[in-house]
Amino acid sequence: MSSHKSRVKIVGAVVVVVLIFAAAVGIYQSSKANEKTKSGSEKQAGTETEAEKQKADGCVIFLHSGGFVIEKNVYHEQFGAALGEVLGYDYLVPDYPINQTYEETLSYMEQIYKETMKEYDKVLLIGCSAGANLAVSSIMELGETYGMPNGLILMSPWLDTSMENEEITCVSEFDQEFFDSLVEWGSQYNGGDTENILASPVKASKKQLENFPKTVMVVGDQDILRFDAEKFYDNLTEAGVEVTYLTAEGKNHGEVFAEYASTYVMPKIMNEALGIVKE
Repeated sequence: MSSHKSRVKIVGAVVVVVLIFAAAVGIYQSSKANEKTKSGSEKQAGTETEAEKQKADGCVIFLHSGGFVIEKNVYHEQFGAALGEVLGYDYLVPDYPINQTYEETLSYMEQIYKETMKEYDKVLLIGCSAGANLAVSSIMELGETYGMPNGLILMSPWLDTSMENEEITCVSEFDQEFFDSLVEWGSQYNGGDTENILASPVKASKKQLENFPKTVMVVGDQDILRFDAEKFYDNLTEAGVEVTYLTAEGKNHGEVFAEYASTYVMPKIMNEALGIVKE
């Protein structure tokens, strides 16, 4: 095993124990549960099958956290299911590839995005941390071709893998360790192309954002990545996008997701966010 992968494993374990990063809340064992799929039953002439009558008209795609280096776990799958239950939608929690560049990750996302947009009348895209980055880049890369989702929620978004924002302040040993990990993980994901908007969406122009759907951002006021989130909010606003910024008081990075993982109760702020995008 390379020293890089060894470090990722060690740092990831710390993240799991403290339940803050949302990089891997809970345990390291990933959920191998199959993504929820819909019936392929054929329609009889002139009638609807029972499965078609019951099929939800919407689907929520939840893109999990993990810094692009830690795989999906059981808590991510359960959170996706909970989102679907609140919305009355079907749900998907893609097990997107880890330890890859943004090109390879977006290539994986294309078929999922294409098929979901084709099958459902309403699609909501929700991402946490690295997953929020992937949600934004998926829209930028695939939206024009396959259509825009009906709404977007970004939880504790990691929007700049270059980690160049000088406003970021590490006030604790934990913050510093998190920051150092993101520098390493971001370097792998962007492949050294620190200016590419598909790896660092905060660098997108207003023109590249103007067709974005209604967006809600859920960000802790103690999150060291909140400065990039605030910048992205400003960019969306200036591009004419309908966007709401919800502040999670007293929360660090990923703690809104961690709150769900420890209680299995949808956090109040997420219920608010879901209500906004579903309106």
